[in-house]
Amino acid sequence: MIMRKIIQIVSILILNLATATAFAEVPPARIFVSTIIEQQSSQLADMQGVLYFDKVSGLSTEVDGLVKSIYFSKGDTVKAGEILIRLNTDFIDKDISLKKEEIQCIDIKIEHTAKNLKRYENLFNQDAASETDYENLSYSHRELIKKRDALKVGLEKIMLKKNKSILRAPFDGIILEKTVDVGAWVSHGMIFCKIGSTRDLFVNVPINENLLRFIKIGSPMEITINAYDRKVTGRVEGILPLADKKTKSVSLKVRIPDQSLTVANMSATACVPTSVGKSMKLVPRDALVSIDGKNFIYTVIENRARRLPLDILFYKGEHACSDTPDVLPGMIVVTDGNQRLKDNQQVTIVGDRL
Repeated sequence: MIMRKIIQIVSILILNLATATAFAEVPPARIFVSTIIEQQSSQLADMQGVLYFDKVSGLSTEVDGLVKSIYFSKGDTVKAGEILIRLNTDFIDKDISLKKEEIQCIDIKIEHTAKNLKRYENLFNQDAASETDYENLSYSHRELIKKRDALKVGLEKIMLKKNKSILRAPFDGIILEKTVDVGAWVSHGMIFCKIGSTRDLFVNVPINENLLRFIKIGSPMEITINAYDRKVTGRVEGILPLADKKTKSVSLKVRIPDQSLTVANMSATACVPTSVGKSMKLVPRDALVSIDGKNFIYTVIENRARRLPLDILFYKGEHACSDTPDVLPGMIVVTDGNQRLKDNQQVTIVGDRL
């Protein structure tokens, strides 16, 4: 009997404890928020394009020579002024030494002739030397100076030839093709590699000609390099001057920033305008919550989370564009902590990410 009463008392205590726990107030969720903004925006569509180098040069030599060293491989990224090839200059170095010796010999003759000319000048002024001898010596002196000048020009030419034996990258770029190796003989005008300028990297985006009315030259355009899932902001620079005869599609020429590890003909996705600009509400992507395949956001009203459905028209960078009537510009939305929220749950805003 006593044991039965004890069990009843314990059961009542456990029931009261469970009831108290159920009705206990859940502590407020700590959240970060941002704000919905309104902006004029065109509807966008993803369209596929390909990367290409608008500036490609076939580099050639200005002098003949034997390839001594090569400092690049196909696919390497190089900087403007970086040495690519060094030719053997053994014979050029000998010519330089010989030319310098000849100049030194001429200098000695000029110095000797100048002293004789000075002495003849004094004798001529004293009528102790003939005018013909004086003039001949003067001409010889000037002739030696001219000969030295010619030798110096010859030395400069040889030095220039030596400098041309070091071949450098004309601009920042990627080596697209390599046609020589160490020990090969290269002749004047022979192409030893092809280089594409990374500062002239474009995306060719074929579009229907009817979309041209929505595109402005010079306007920014979001580009995704698919291989790396890398997003960059390009700029529309023009239209390639040839439309497809059958499809009537035209190609946009979109310049993108210098990119490493890019290859010509790699795919890229462009966000192309397909409508006139109209007022759109831009919601931060971090505010989106997916429930049963539908999109929602949480706003904050009187320190409680309120869940709202969201219709997404398209994405623009880090925002989702929407025309949902209940979603208003300036509305606060939860961007961090929203994945754990429940509708009408108490919240505490600990920071914003505007």
